[in-house]
Amino acid sequence: MSNRTLLMTSALLFGCVLFAAAPALAQDADQDPPATAEDEEAEEEATEVDEILVQGTRTDIITAADRMIYNVSNDVQAQTGSVADVLRNVPGVEVDLQGNVSLRGDGNVTILVDGRPSAMLRGASRADVLQAMSGSQIERVEVITNPSAAFSPEGSGGVINLVTRTAQPSVTSVGVRASWDGGERGNLSLSGSRTKDGLTLSGDIGLRHNVSDVESESSRLRPGATPAATIVEDSVSTGSNTNTFGNARIGADYDLNARDRISGELGYRAFDAENDGLQVFERADGNGTVSDRYERLQTGGFSNSNVGGRLSWRRKFEGDQHELAADFEVDASTSERELDLTSTTEIGGEPDFLQRTGSDNESDSYGFKLDYTRPMGDRRLLKIGYEGDLDIDAFDSFGSRGPDEAGLVPIAALTNRFDYEEWVHAAYVTYERPFGDLDVQAGLRVEQVDFQLDQITDSISVQRDYLKAYPTLNFGYQMTDSQRLRGGYSRRISRPSPQDLNPYTIYIDPQNLRRGNPDLEPEITDSFELTWQLRKGPTFYAVTAFYRDSSGGVTDVSQDIGGGVVLTTRENLGESQRTGVEFIVNGRFGSKVTYNASGTVFQNDISIPGIAGGIERSGTSGTARASINWSPTDTDFFQLNGFYVGEQIQAQSERSSFGMLNIGYRRKFTDSFSMVLTGTNILDTAEITAITDTPDFQDRSRVRFSEPTYYIGLTYTFGSSPRRQEPAFDFGMPGVPQ
Repeated sequence: MSNRTLLMTSALLFGCVLFAAAPALAQDADQDPPATAEDEEAEEEATEVDEILVQGTRTDIITAADRMIYNVSNDVQAQTGSVADVLRNVPGVEVDLQGNVSLRGDGNVTILVDGRPSAMLRGASRADVLQAMSGSQIERVEVITNPSAAFSPEGSGGVINLVTRTAQPSVTSVGVRASWDGGERGNLSLSGSRTKDGLTLSGDIGLRHNVSDVESESSRLRPGATPAATIVEDSVSTGSNTNTFGNARIGADYDLNARDRISGELGYRAFDAENDGLQVFERADGNGTVSDRYERLQTGGFSNSNVGGRLSWRRKFEGDQHELAADFEVDASTSERELDLTSTTEIGGEPDFLQRTGSDNESDSYGFKLDYTRPMGDRRLLKIGYEGDLDIDAFDSFGSRGPDEAGLVPIAALTNRFDYEEWVHAAYVTYERPFGDLDVQAGLRVEQVDFQLDQITDSISVQRDYLKAYPTLNFGYQMTDSQRLRGGYSRRISRPSPQDLNPYTIYIDPQNLRRGNPDLEPEITDSFELTWQLRKGPTFYAVTAFYRDSSGGVTDVSQDIGGGVVLTTRENLGESQRTGVEFIVNGRFGSKVTYNASGTVFQNDISIPGIAGGIERSGTSGTARASINWSPTDTDFFQLNGFYVGEQIQAQSERSSFGMLNIGYRRKFTDSFSMVLTGTNILDTAEITAITDTPDFQDRSRVRFSEPTYYIGLTYTFGSSPRRQEPAFDFGMPGVPQ
């Protein structure tokens, strides 16, 4: 496409300008040196932190003007588990047993890695990737429920930023981490860095392999006037999933002079999944008379590879926080999915058949950001910027069916090709200033969105554009030396995915079809929250009240189209209000035991007048999590943590509660060598039940996931001084900013 050529040319020109300018810039060496922040997002974070206590130990919680920052280095589960396991221990974040993430009950969440989007963490494969990525790569998690206007408004629930481990300045170091469950599960990662003469080089490589078993059962009831007219469909499935995730990254930061820094990074991620399963299906009437029964053997897999690059330049001017930054990113992702389904009929007239389906998807993303920050006086700061993003996606699905391999014939309902292209242009401004003890940051972001969808199979082309404004407001008020009040407002958006917009009817299985809607509008959410914080001695308390008002929610609408088939479409029908309270407690018992606990309780009110008869639903849900750490000696560290997620309602369905309990132990043999033992889901409670209720049918499904899993892990680091203390052994009670 012409846009792709334009963007690649721009990337090359941008790089040439930076390096051509390097000799001239290098002559300017008498100004203030650039900050040693890890990246632009980290430096912005440092300017907004209310208070940071530095006493040689790492804080577990840092509060900032628009976010909560959680250090996960002390989470033993993170050393052997996945990123999904890490997020399950973060306050306010819910991750179900399939890897789907929500924030305070809202599943429309944007997930960033080091402040940048990743194609692998968007779309239908995100849940699988989060369960495959190694948690040992993550150093801290930033939860941003009301981001400032400098952030994209995408994600009505908010933003989760995964900050990975980075190189320390003036250090040459290498680290090796490995873990194994004694069977087919394991992790291995290596990382290294070197800093000399203004140049910092860093890199890492990792591999995670996991095998899990899944059991599920479902039942669909179609009521009839008599038992003979009633239809009951039962299905039982068993299967195994084998996931392998690999990543590699190399980065460089170079100080051209005391004012200018250029940075570059190249990364690669690959995910491969193999799935095998057996489904037994039975259809009967209300009297129990069976009319159909068949077995379906499924074998297939999914693979995704992603290559990303970033080039940035930053100039520091005279004065604190006065700078100009430019950043260009390229991200390319390809994925393939294949599935063979062999159906054998035991009762009924359906002939045996072989069905083969697959899909090939390509996604290219380009982003450019220009950001200028200028101090305007004491505690006053102005930030203006431009951000442009281009996403180019191509989706190609295909399928065939026949009595055997030789008799496969293409099926129209399984064959579908469409392209999608989206431009987002955004201009933003934020300004912060004090009013006595009250600090206020106001912002406005204006975005122009243009997209085109070409449904090639049906020769349908859709072009849309819209202009929207997103105001933000954050404030902090110092009540006393130990108490602080924080609050915020932001307008958020949840854009439909390309698959949601695709108007083609897609075959899911013999009982289910799905079709997108090209007329979908973005969902708009107004988010309000108010937080009270208290630090009393070694204990930190935080209570947050929040309210979210969403309109135009994209809702699944299911209808029975006859023949035992249900068609699910998407409509802008939903309105919802979510009101709740979240609490966080961090502290210690004596000198050996530390603890942290958090919980969220919220009321969810859903109104969908567009569905026949209208839907008005209300429900109360909550989450709770807690962790207790015991360090009897300077070399031993025990941890017990668990979480519970309550029942939740959707427009036409509800999901049961679930929870897990985990245990871990870490032994420090030397400053460089340590061992970790962990147990996940030790009470074997990984199970979810979902119920869908419509006027035409009722569905009930239960999914059971992995049994208890136990790992042994080893960590070895070596390199020159100064060496930072191993994070998992920061046994002193962290000081928590207000």
